[in-house]
Amino acid sequence: MQEAALVVVAAASLWLVGIGLFMAVRLDRALKLLSLTASSHRINLVEQGSRLLAGAAVIVRSASSKLPDLFEIGGWFVVASSLILLVTPLRLHARYAIWWSRRLQPWAVRVIAPVSVGAGGGLLYAAL
Repeated sequence: MQEAALVVVAAASLWLVGIGLFMAVRLDRALKLLSLTASSHRINLVEQGSRLLAGAAVIVRSASSKLPDLFEIGGWFVVASSLILLVTPLRLHARYAIWWSRRLQPWAVRVIAPVSVGAGGGLLYAAL
């Protein structure tokens, strides 16, 4: 079980690194993709299902991680927030994503990009 959780956490970590690099390189495209969050039930299910899987893997991996308490709290936060977003009416979730995509300034996305890369790298390091 620990090995499977590590694989999922590693995939989520690499996803965060990739998204951070994408935001740094393709700023306008990243904001456009943000506006498409929850744009359909299928997209929402894939997004939240992936987050649920990653959160559960972080919880499972917590005992073997370098930061067990942080992993457990963070994993439960991701699981809970994903479940909340699954029961939130899709139109509200989609409106919220569009609202942020229109208000985030380019400088803010450039600041967030390395944070995502660092978080992904830190998550992977702590999971090993």
